[in-house]
Amino acid sequence: MKLVRDREEWNSLVKSFPEWDIYYLYEYARSLELHGDGSPALLYWKGEKMEICYAVMLQDIAAFGGFYGSLKKGSFFDMTTPYGYGGPLVKGEVTPKDVGQFTRDLEEECRRQNIVSQFFRFDPLVEGQEAFFKLFEARSFKDTVYMDLESEEVIVKNMDPKNRNMVRKARKNNVQIFSDSGEHLEDFIRIYHATMERNQAEDYYYFKRDYFEYLQRELKDNMVYFYAVWEQKIISAAMFFYNEHFMHYHLSGTLWEYRKLASVNLLLYEAALWGSRRGIEKLHLGGGMEKDDSLYGFKKQFNRNGAVPFTIGRYIFDQDTFRELVKKRAQADRSFDAAKPFLIQYRG
Repeated sequence: MKLVRDREEWNSLVKSFPEWDIYYLYEYARSLELHGDGSPALLYWKGEKMEICYAVMLQDIAAFGGFYGSLKKGSFFDMTTPYGYGGPLVKGEVTPKDVGQFTRDLEEECRRQNIVSQFFRFDPLVEGQEAFFKLFEARSFKDTVYMDLESEEVIVKNMDPKNRNMVRKARKNNVQIFSDSGEHLEDFIRIYHATMERNQAEDYYYFKRDYFEYLQRELKDNMVYFYAVWEQKIISAAMFFYNEHFMHYHLSGTLWEYRKLASVNLLLYEAALWGSRRGIEKLHLGGGMEKDDSLYGFKKQFNRNGAVPFTIGRYIFDQDTFRELVKKRAQADRSFDAAKPFLIQYRG
């Protein structure tokens, strides 16, 4: 088992797995290092019949604000899958013998590096991860939605009738859609940040310019922007990742005063057609902010049969240290509630 940090080796390993997704690439993880999410690495393991890899962000637990300097830096670390989705990519035959050896090697390596725990966000589009759900204490968090991009006919057939009407409404309103590789980044950032402000989003979601510029420079062959225009003004914008199999609706925004024009309905429909023409199989729209909220309901209109579960999980490598960290957090932070159902409690 090893933690790979070399870009060329990292991406070569990821792309050797048939079901690889954008969230596993070096460039994606590196963009989140720029965002302050920790140090990226690719965990890779090879057994007799099975290979596993997945991206992780390593963080110094002492850096979490809730400890208020009560923990010495460099003492303990944890790992999370990068913002978005991840979990194990698997190649070969999953056997009890290999799973057992992987578990032992993972625990040994993480204990050696003082890594206390890991938090997983499993990729809803990647098959085969269910074999590790028990090991990683997986639990269903909420549903997400995908669109089947087999053909234009399938896309339209799967849409809710109301949504088809909204697409027609946007066209009647003379909303126009275009895509580019980031030439209108200034407009995207302006609209995205305005949307975050209106929704009173947490600070984390205010991605800075260097995050977008890095992705635009380093992942230019795997990302695309779509824009909705009305009366020569850009009113909606969305950022998508893609490879030959999957497409992901990553970040987006709409100017509030133009929301009744149904521009987002048309934008997502046109993005789906764009993916379909390129032979991409699925467009993952994600879910809502909360389970079954209005955002999830909106996305569900794009595929009435497209619900896929978003599963999270954890692996605690050192139970004693984990409990001590929860106790130390409670002592340092009076607002901390250890009873809340966070999987990694000391982060709660």
